[in-house]
This record gives sequence, C-alpha cells and structure tokens, in this order.
Amino acid sequence: MKTNVLFVCSHNTTRSQIAQALLSKFGGEDFIVDSAGIEPGQLNQMAVDIMKNEEDMDISSYKTNKILDYFKEGKHYHYVITVCDEAKKEPCPIFPSLDAVLHWNISSPATSSEDYQVRYDLVKKSKEQIKEKVLKLVELVKNDHKKDGFPQEWHANN
Repeated sequence: MKTNVLFVCSHNTTRSQIAQALLSKFGGEDFIVDSAGIEPGQLNQMAVDIMKNEEDMDISSYKTNKILDYFKEGKHYHYVITVCDEAKKEPCPIFPSLDAVLHWNISSPATSSEDYQVRYDLVKKSKEQIKEKVLKLVELVKNDHKKDGFPQEWHANN
C-alpha cells in the first residue's frame, strides 16, 4: 500500500518543497507526496539551487499549491506534516483517511541578509534537517504502515 503524505508550510516556497522532493527521492514508489501552503507564494530559487547542488535534483518545475485546493479535490493523505511553526498554528483541513498530523520544527531559512552565502547556508541547513527527518519517516513507515510510534517531538500538539 502506498503512503500518501502532504507537507505544509505557510507559503509552500522552500521547506515544504524540499521535503516533497526528498521524500519522493528516498521513499520511492512507496510514497505519494504533495506539498502545499496556507497562502502559497513563489518557489524559492535558493531551494531550487540547493536541491540541484546538494541532492542532484531538479525541482524547478515544482509549483506552489494551496492546501485548501487539495482538500476541495477530495485528496486523501495518511500524514499531513507541517514543517514550519506558522503552518502548525493554522487550522488544517481534516482529510479523509488521515492517520496523523505531525510537526517537524525546521529552522526558517528566511533572512534579510543580502549575502548569497549566508542565505545559501541557511537553506542548506533547513534541507539537512528535513533530510534527516525524511529518512527517519521512510524507516518508520516503509515496512509497516504506522499510525503511531513516531518520535514525541513530531507530535503536532507539542
């Protein structure tokens, strides 16, 4: 059985896009993965660059999506995972067949710095945090579709 996962962030521009790409890569055909935002923005070019340089993945064709649109389409997810504190605070539509709403506290790569390397390093740090959690998720879910047993810090009510 394939596991359906939706990653949610405020604007669906960086962290949720990276999470979608990494779970698609490491979860393979066992996962169906989407990402969405509460109020979608524009795909962050820095995320595109990081994924190309660090993971050899091209996400330049990814689109930002609105979570409510997936809900209206009647999509089903086993897991909805928020990857930013802003999205965690927002009400999330209840999707049919939902096993769990999880939260990954991923540091924000947003900065007002004009320095390219500072911005790059922040996005790369977020990508590494996401990758660690994605690999753990794959390990926990791949062989035995889980409804519980996730690390305590992943629970959305923390």
